[in-house]
Amino acid sequence: EDGFYVLNSLENWDLCSSKYICDILFRNAGLMTPKTVPVAHSEDTERAYNELGTPFPVILKASTGTQTGVGVVKVDSLSSLHSMIQMMFLYDKLTPIIIQQFIKTDYDVRAVVLNGRIIGSMKRKVIEGADFRSNVSLGADSEAIELTDLEIENCITAAKVVNGMICGVDFIPSKNREKEQPFMLEVNSNPGFGGVEKINPDKSLTEEIFREFLNRDNWK
Repeated sequence: EDGFYVLNSLENWDLCSSKYICDILFRNAGLMTPKTVPVAHSEDTERAYNELGTPFPVILKASTGTQTGVGVVKVDSLSSLHSMIQMMFLYDKLTPIIIQQFIKTDYDVRAVVLNGRIIGSMKRKVIEGADFRSNVSLGADSEAIELTDLEIENCITAAKVVNGMICGVDFIPSKNREKEQPFMLEVNSNPGFGGVEKINPDKSLTEEIFREFLNRDNWK
């Protein structure tokens, strides 16, 4: 009403704030995701793990957004999983918790989508040692990567199903990147550009975003 344009809508923020809802939207759109099951309460561990149907290790995380990978845990046994779930619900009985299939990989990918097109991407290597996360802010190395046509198509679809105008799409690439869909992980409605711009010093994503919205036809 006041003539302001907000890049990402409240709907987009709400959808991206739930990894479980994103998983459902991705699957309904024909995208691949790691197997994902919600945990309803502190004594729901065994039921959830049986429904997941994948061997240990598994990933335990809050369905709401985590910051820089904090709050994402790899769990190696049912007893450990149950103890961690009990502890999480002890501190907040309303915490939305999910468990996911663990997919071993050396790296994942962040693609930045702007208004239905890819404007940048980076390969994020898993942190060396016992860690399994790939967040650049936690010390993971990043480098440039050229996406396949299938990866580009899937990233644009992932951004579209959450109504994202400018967002970061994270995925684990398949073994045959040209022919097999990647595993979509999540869409970030407030992505950082530092990692992508660091490996592409001659290209400013911020400038490209400003140029995009100097044209008010793109405000729709």
